Amino acid sequence: MKLVAATNPLLITPAGVVIALLFAASIIGVLGWMLRLPPENELSRTASRAVRTLNKMTRILVPLLQCSEETDRALALALQMAHHRNGSVWALAVIEVPFMLPLDATLGEEEERVQTLVERARSVARQTPSALTVRVLKARQAGPAIVYEAEQCAADLIIVANCPVRVRGSLQQIDPAVEYVLKHAPCEVLVLSGARASLHQEQEAEPLASSHPSEESVRTSSEIHGVPAATEELSSSSHSAPF
Repeated sequence: MKLVAATNPLLITPAGVVIALLFAASIIGVLGWMLRLPPENELSRTASRAVRTLNKMTRILVPLLQCSEETDRALALALQMAHHRNGSVWALAVIEVPFMLPLDATLGEEEERVQTLVERARSVARQTPSALTVRVLKARQAGPAIVYEAEQCAADLIIVANCPVRVRGSLQQIDPAVEYVLKHAPCEVLVLSGARASLHQEQEAEPLASSHPSEESVRTSSEIHGVPAATEELSSSSHSAPF
């Protein structure tokens, strides 16, 4: 009877071991390069913090100061930001009451102007999927009213459009209401401004009709007077803001 010696199917040689080790090292190196995280430095931490802060801005207030393209863009920007963050947008229109009149006085032209602002804001909102809440306040000046509303609705961001205005016959490139908000806002403020008016336009522009004398002194927020909001038509009744 003839015996056949069994052969080992796995033949290990020094060359094969070296090749296997090199292959494994290359695979591990590629995987490590693909999965490695870049070292975090101060610049990357600052950038990450900025992105996180921006993503937390979900409650946005948009003052409606003038019927202008800048105001429309400011509102559209706020609605788009809120849509991507599941946030909320408030549009605020202020009826400025002269100091010689009571806050519950009826101001035909001023209320018509505010109603036009509200209707224009609702028209912009209909172009976006985000919901819009409209508020109307009666106040002596628009700036303190905007700051008060930002505090009441706990706004994370104010997006306001700046347009040149005439104050006592001179054209100012920064609206006094915008300047006040920048100084006293309880949250971050984003100002959207159009191109600067040309010198020719400044000379040709007629002074804006003023229904009340301008006052440089800032009135306290206790003079702010609220009007029920989120209505299509402005209500003639008013309620005092709680202070």
